[in-house]
Amino acid sequence: MNMNDILANAINNAVEHEEEEVHSGLTGTHDSLPPKTVVDEPQIQVPPTRPSVSVKGLDEKAVLVSVKRRMYSPYKLDQEESKKYGAGNVNKHLFEGRNNKVKETISKFSEVYVYVKENTVPWSTGVDMLNIDHYMDFTQGLRQLVDQANQAVSSLRVVWDSEVQADLDRLAQIAQAKGKPNLADPSDYPTADEMVGKFSIDVRYMPVPTTGDFRVGISDEDKESLQQQLDDAGNNATTHVLESMIAPMKRAIEKLAVPIGNDGSVFRDTLIDNMVDVAERMNKVNLSDDPVIQTKIDDLRSLVGQYANPMGKDMLRSSQTVREKAVTQIDSLVSQMANLV
Repeated sequence: MNMNDILANAINNAVEHEEEEVHSGLTGTHDSLPPKTVVDEPQIQVPPTRPSVSVKGLDEKAVLVSVKRRMYSPYKLDQEESKKYGAGNVNKHLFEGRNNKVKETISKFSEVYVYVKENTVPWSTGVDMLNIDHYMDFTQGLRQLVDQANQAVSSLRVVWDSEVQADLDRLAQIAQAKGKPNLADPSDYPTADEMVGKFSIDVRYMPVPTTGDFRVGISDEDKESLQQQLDDAGNNATTHVLESMIAPMKRAIEKLAVPIGNDGSVFRDTLIDNMVDVAERMNKVNLSDDPVIQTKIDDLRSLVGQYANPMGKDMLRSSQTVREKAVTQIDSLVSQMANLV
């Protein structure tokens, strides 16, 4: 019942109650009744209501994901050189200077980190927010990368001893050339089993907390604090989306603004490919209910779509007019997004 209905009912009830009192307290003919007082009901102007927008809580839109990696570190403290330096520690970089299974294995663990960061938005240190709509795709992709990383560790274990010997031979050559006989030291390397134990990946999913999640009572102040953290997380997620899109667009403007033929004017496909990639990723990770944010994501996808095909890239590579048009379009979109950050 709206305010008009409430007030109208109240007035009608008051009038009816007054009439009942008059009729019950008087006798005689109808002509003896006092004249009724006509009550004009006030006309209340209710402003038109704006259509409501359904805003979901973060707990309905996202899930928290924590991915902790442990890796073997190919750095070893060189105590002798550290003493000579006298102003800090000097580390030996083991397995450096050539492609090897150690580098390949570490790179597989790095791919896990990159995948998580590219498909989530920050929550807190070591924890990120994942759009629940893309949970299945994300978990499937993450499992594949984790499996590949673990397989790399197993493969490294098989050839560990030969990899260690190859690196000792490398350091022995450097030691001979520089007159540092202690540079190649077998004790710097763990055993195969010890090396395997230094690699691990732990993945955990958790719900986004809400103020009603606590089984024991918490103070109103603590509830307000938690709600503020949730609000900040939502705002920070939106800022992350916008800034992630702005960065490659600024690089594109800087590159395309160089006249064709001048130093630094060479166009590479990755300039557009990077913007296509970030637009698609931000479309997946966006958690904002603000339609303006989604509109800007769609604007970027539409804009780069004009140039993402082979013909569009060739035009950017060879036509100064097309470059100038693209710079104007991208710069306009950057300005619009910057105002939202």
